[in-house]
Amino acid sequence: MSSPSLALAPAAVNSGRSEFESAVANQIAAFPTARLVKRVVDGNVTIGHFHGILTTLFHQTYSGPYTFAKAAVNCSWQHEVAKEYLLSHAEEERTHWRWVLDDLSATGYQGADPRSQLPHYTCEAFISFQGRVAEQMPVARLAIASVLEGIGSAFGGSYGRQLLQRLNLRPNQASFFLSHGETDKVHAQELTDVIAGCQLTPEEWGWMVHAANVAGRFYRGMYDHEAFA
Repeated sequence: MSSPSLALAPAAVNSGRSEFESAVANQIAAFPTARLVKRVVDGNVTIGHFHGILTTLFHQTYSGPYTFAKAAVNCSWQHEVAKEYLLSHAEEERTHWRWVLDDLSATGYQGADPRSQLPHYTCEAFISFQGRVAEQMPVARLAIASVLEGIGSAFGGSYGRQLLQRLNLRPNQASFFLSHGETDKVHAQELTDVIAGCQLTPEEWGWMVHAANVAGRFYRGMYDHEAFA
């Protein structure tokens, strides 16, 4: 006769998966509430706001890929499919920070090189959380990615095109958002497939839910800080 804890495990796992999927969907749905997004939709965005979000996001693009790699190193071989995806995704994302610098240069940015600056506090919180997850529950780095890729897939192309229109930009001047609007659609599906291939415990699902919720709030915060009020 199986023990009560073992008998309850399948239900707990299914509940964890459902909670995770709901958390990701809720965080994606909440993204349009950010101040900068509202400015884009309402037509009140300026080139200064555009430069502001690029410099805010820069250190996420600069540091984020290495938290994928760190998570891959720390991830158990029990989750082989996750371990391998984390490493390959780190390599794929590794140079996307150059898109930020390219867009800044192409739109006449005259400020300091973001590489010489410390991260904005909203970005610092986000990349620090990524590092913590990569150390303590590396498989949950996939949860953070699920939220970001989901946001990019859902909104990147649309908001990118609105930026072009509002600011009279050419596509090569907003490559960061336009490119992610396309690549994130592929990545979102890849993440769904990878996570489906992982046999996660209730504790791990708990971390997945936590990581998705915190990541959504922290990422949205980068589009919602005082520079966009």
